[in-house]
Amino acid sequence: MSSNNKDHKDPKKPTEEELLALLEELKRTKGKKGVPLSLGFLLHRNYLIHLLLSFGINFLISAVVLGLAAGIKQPLIDITFPGYVLAIILLTLIENFVKILLFKYLTRLMILSMGIFSVLVQIVILYIVDLIVQNGFEFNGIEHLFIFAFIFSILRVILSNYIRKWLYKERLILFGGKHK
Repeated sequence: MSSNNKDHKDPKKPTEEELLALLEELKRTKGKKGVPLSLGFLLHRNYLIHLLLSFGINFLISAVVLGLAAGIKQPLIDITFPGYVLAIILLTLIENFVKILLFKYLTRLMILSMGIFSVLVQIVILYIVDLIVQNGFEFNGIEHLFIFAFIFSILRVILSNYIRKWLYKERLILFGGKHK
């Protein structure tokens, strides 16, 4: 009787081979999860902490870019400290608001452009911040705005990925590298 039960399996139940195939697919999908998370713009699941981390990163990376430019005697921006702080606060707030809208409505474009669209948005936001902050934050020319935005964006992506890696212990794949 027990051999009879084995021969008459429920057709709705998956076979052992199908279960093993599903398990393998799940493992492959789970292994790829770290990359999309690292490409998102949120640094922390708590939005207030994300804003504080964003401000800190923007402040640090912009200071590095401005310092490098000043080091080679090619200043990009005429700044004062209060104007600089106000500009970075505005940059952080505007950028977070705009990126939420972009990821909500233009996710496909954001992914397919591989960051180029994000840099263009960054240029527009920096231009708007330059217009808003009248004293203490002014780009020396449009080419300086472009240079600042590109270098700033590249360095920020790198630092943000390492912060995510540290916070979430994600396995990141940068530049086609291998998992460790």
